[in-house]
Amino acid sequence: MLAFAAKNERHLGAVAFVLGFGVDLFTFTVLSVAYASLAFAGYLTLAGLMVLIGVSFPRSHEYVHTGKRALSILAPLGAQYAIGSLLSGFMIFYTKSAEFSASWPFLLLLAGVFIGNEFFRTYYKHLAFQLTLLFFALYAYLIFAIPLLLDRLSSLIFLASTGATLVIFGLYLYLLSRINRLELRSSSRYALPGTLLTLLLVNIAYFTGALPPITLTMPESGIYHALHKVEGRYVIMSETSRPWYDVLTPRTIHAPSGTTLYAYSAIAAPVKFSTQVVHRWEYYNESSGTWTTESRIPFAISGGRAGGYRGYSEFAPHSSGKWRVSVETPGGQVIGRVPFTLVPTLTAPILHEETH
Repeated sequence: MLAFAAKNERHLGAVAFVLGFGVDLFTFTVLSVAYASLAFAGYLTLAGLMVLIGVSFPRSHEYVHTGKRALSILAPLGAQYAIGSLLSGFMIFYTKSAEFSASWPFLLLLAGVFIGNEFFRTYYKHLAFQLTLLFFALYAYLIFAIPLLLDRLSSLIFLASTGATLVIFGLYLYLLSRINRLELRSSSRYALPGTLLTLLLVNIAYFTGALPPITLTMPESGIYHALHKVEGRYVIMSETSRPWYDVLTPRTIHAPSGTTLYAYSAIAAPVKFSTQVVHRWEYYNESSGTWTTESRIPFAISGGRAGGYRGYSEFAPHSSGKWRVSVETPGGQVIGRVPFTLVPTLTAPILHEETH
């Protein structure tokens, strides 16, 4: 069995990675944010321990003792499984938190991981690749866990998460060097550029709004003609609903010129979590092919409600055509978007009442 594992280590690593992804599809889709945080911490701890064991018993050595030989073969596979579970878990949470346009950087990175798994074949490069993945997993976890611990979200907390990642990873590398300085030195020429590139890409993604806040989700949203609150519930006036299966086509809103529309959103957040949310009303300029911000309306939210914190903004669109309301954090992270097409009419459309 060990001989088979040693001979097929690279392919088994890919299998372990895919297995971790498959397990997450059946677990992270139903876990609450708090339990998901614990699961992430467990996977991260397992990955770190497996890499430590792998450095303690490198594959470049010949072992007479069967136990040491088994550890040298199985530890990298264990690390691959744990890291795969971490990355796939984050991918599930990222895609739950925002639409594809906001989460594609992580999906692209995950695809790169699968491809890189086939290219980093020699041991030193393989260790460097694992260290790069471990750095990314630690970074992604702290971006998620520290705001959860502090019950708020901001750019300052993101920078604190970045600093904590660098400190913890630096201490981890020091521990690796104490265990096997030669192995770490041989891999550092590949690991250092990978970690620096990861640091750069995550910061670019965050400050351009491409990285969604995975502590927040938007389970409900819409554009309506009228809205008012009655005894803790929102009563809204909406046009005829689309078929339940049509989730991709932007809603068409018919309204006379100058009509005020209402953007409604429910933001789900962990208990005691508080931050601000911004409704950014944007118009698509056909001539320039760009989205133009027409109004930016912030309001505070707090967590704990099962259906999410409900809020709304109002705006009178000035032109027909494509519009969208981007629901964001103050730092520009996109939680979700509500697209619609405005069609001018001479008379108000037939509306029906809904309660949320």
